[in-house]
Parts: sequence; structure tokens; C-alpha cells
Amino acid sequence: MGHDRLTAADAAFLRIETEHEPQHVGSLSILEGAPLRDPDGRIRLDELRAHIGGRLQRVPRLRQRVMEVPYSQGRPIWVDDDNFDVDYHVRLTALPKPGGEDQLLELMGRLQSLPLDRDRPLWELWFVDALAGDDVAMILKVHHALGDGIANVDVAVALVDLEPVGFDTEPAPPWEPAAAPSPAQLLADTWWDNAQQPQRLARHLLRAMRNPAPAQQAVKDVVRTAADFTRSATPAPWNVAVSPHRRWVHADVALSAVRRIREDRDVTINDVVLAACTGALRSFMIARGESVDGRELKAMVPVSRRTEGEHGATLGNRISLLVVDLPVDEADPVTRLDELHRRVAERKTSGVVDGAEAIVRLADGIPMLATPLTRLVSHRIPMNLVITNVPGPPMPLFLAGARVQRAYPYVEVIDDEGLTIAVVSYDDTLHFGITADRDVLPDLGDVARSIEAELATLEALVGS
Repeated sequence: MGHDRLTAADAAFLRIETEHEPQHVGSLSILEGAPLRDPDGRIRLDELRAHIGGRLQRVPRLRQRVMEVPYSQGRPIWVDDDNFDVDYHVRLTALPKPGGEDQLLELMGRLQSLPLDRDRPLWELWFVDALAGDDVAMILKVHHALGDGIANVDVAVALVDLEPVGFDTEPAPPWEPAAAPSPAQLLADTWWDNAQQPQRLARHLLRAMRNPAPAQQAVKDVVRTAADFTRSATPAPWNVAVSPHRRWVHADVALSAVRRIREDRDVTINDVVLAACTGALRSFMIARGESVDGRELKAMVPVSRRTEGEHGATLGNRISLLVVDLPVDEADPVTRLDELHRRVAERKTSGVVDGAEAIVRLADGIPMLATPLTRLVSHRIPMNLVITNVPGPPMPLFLAGARVQRAYPYVEVIDDEGLTIAVVSYDDTLHFGITADRDVLPDLGDVARSIEAELATLEALVGS
């Protein structure tokens, strides 16, 4: 069968998507405006579309759409979009005057609230004019089915340059979309693929009989993870059903400061990020009148399973899940950091990471029940929020000669998990993008300011 079928992990993000829970990720970047404007000061949209269109050969998935299998008999496949239109995907808008930060954050929240069109390639790129000063914003939306955080950083890097080389002047090579199979052919191919499952299972059983240790460990991991998922998390103020509307804010922290904390306490950068988020949420809850005595929050922390060889070469989702208890009841910032370092190290060796991935594969093995089972599993994870940290490029990047000055991530929320804190490192800065339901957390900006304050406090304490 010659079709490129979505993996179980990729298809899971299509299955859990609803109208009020769109499952795309994205970013907000701030670019210097002068290289992107014509002599009259207008953004050179046609040239930008041609420039980006010429780079799509580096990421073929961006010209492909999802084709569903009839009667939900299996995972969808990727097919070339024979009506691909770069003008649809690359768009221009502008802020109302005075073009300040509040207007930009409002626009970001509105655009990210809207689901992507499943009948087209699952991405959009918006350029935003009329910012205060001469800068231009760029808002990216990419469906989570295309890849995890690291894969989406790879997508963004494929469209930019390491030097300010300006617009591409050479015409892009011609592109001919490959023909998609007919629905009948896809259904037949899927049935044939499903018919091979017993043979594949028999081979797995034979290997397990010859070497039972890995199979026994896998069973233990699944049982341990299933037991872990039966635990409940004490609800936080944002653990409610979400509306279709999003609120998004950002924060900035010098990566050099985080490295100093890491080296002094012999922890990881991710430990420092979790500690800053824990302290910020503690302050946020106290300010809201919430008790933190004896309280912990459960954070779902995605763990990359991408090997060195896969990085930059393969899209898709290569992540599993780690649930970490955040000690918001601990008042001392350094003690919180050390305790989180211990907890994360312990959880990484617990088998829950491997068990979560196995549960997704098990749900995928029953085509007619895959969607409801996947949704059930995704909403049974005992968590209050998501905290995800993705390493980005350490050097400055350029789009058509314009320097990318800042780049903030966006990650979606779902029912009963109405808060996500995403972090991307870029050019010696940690950029935080914080997403919540618009109606539930109108004071979300307090979380962003508290993260910056917590890291400043940690740096001062560690330095002393």
C-alpha cells in the first residue's frame, strides 16, 4: 500500500478535536518590518507568498490534506492537495490603531480560537501590519496531527534562513500533486492492512515467548499508567468545560539566567521552568483567594521520544506523557526547585511514559471505537494543566531578510484542562506562551508576570 497513513499518535489529535476544542498549535513571532515592505510602506504580500511557496518543497506535508477512510475503518492518510492555493494559507491583516500590545494579544486569541479547515492542508500563516513602530507580526497555526512541538519548530525553521538573504529570486521548481486513491480503493487497502493484524500479533507473541522480559515490562507499564490515570486531580479554577474562545498572553526570560540556576543547583532547564510555573501558579491562586495549604497541581508534561536521527528529518508526533505533581504548597522557591528535580527524575523511570504511548496504540486497534476511546483516554489523564518546553534554535533567524526578534508558542486547551503553558527557547531567551479559556481566566496576564518574577527571585536566591 503506497499511502502515507497517519500514526496512532497523529490520528489521536484529529479524534479528540471538536468545534470548541480545535487541536492546532502555533506561534506568534515579531519581525522587523522594513525588509518586508515596498517603497510605499506596504507589506509585500505577493512576494511573501511566492517566497514561502518556494520553500514548501522542504516540507511536503504542508501541501497535503487528510483523507478519511470510509466508515471510519482505519486511520486517515495524507494525500497531495490537487487544489493547493498558497494565497489561502498565507494571509495579511492589520491591527486597529494604535496597534498596541493589547490589540495584538486580542487578535492572537481570536485567530487561534478558529479551527483549521479539514478539507485543506492543515496550516495557516497570518502577517499582521500596523503594529506600534515598524515591526510586523506573524501568526502561525499548524494542526497537531502534523507533528509535536519539536516537529513544528522544524517546520518553521525550514521556511526561514540563518542569514538576512532577502526574498528568493529564483522561481520555485514545478510541483505536480500525486493522485489520491479513490474512497473504494482506500477502503480496500485499509481492510487488507487490518487483515494483517493477526499475523503481526502472532509475530509479536513469538518474539515475546523467546524473550519475555520486554513484554512483561510493557504490561507492567500499561497497568501502572492505567492506575495512574484513575487518580483524580483536585480541580483548579480553570478545570471546567472550555468555550470556543481563547485568551493568550506571553512572558520573556533570559536563558542565561536559567542556565545559571541550572548549574548552581545541578538541575535541568526543564526543572527550572517547572519551578517558575509552580511559583507563579501559587501566587496566582493565593491572589484569587484559593487555599494552597497541602495543595498540589498535576501538570501533564509532554516528553519527546524523538531520536537524534529523527530530529529535523521527520514530522509526526513522537511524544509521550508524564504527569508531575507541582508543590504549590511549598513557599520556598529553592526548595520547590529541588523537589521538582527529584520528582521529575523519579517519574521518568516509572514506566508511565512508555505505558501512555501503549494505551494510545491499544485504543487505535479498534477502528470503530478508536475515536471515543481516544477522547476518553485524553480526558481521563489526571491533570490540572499542561506545561511543555521545546528547545528552539539558539541563533537568530530571518524571513525574507527580516530578523525574527521574538517567537512565542501557542498550544491548545481542552475541556477540564483550560490552561496550557508552552515554552520555546530562541536566541538566548525563553519565550512563554500561555493559553486559557477566554471567559474563565480574564486575569491570565497575572500568570505571565508572575513567571518572570519567580525566575528573577530564583536567580537572586541562587546567586546569594
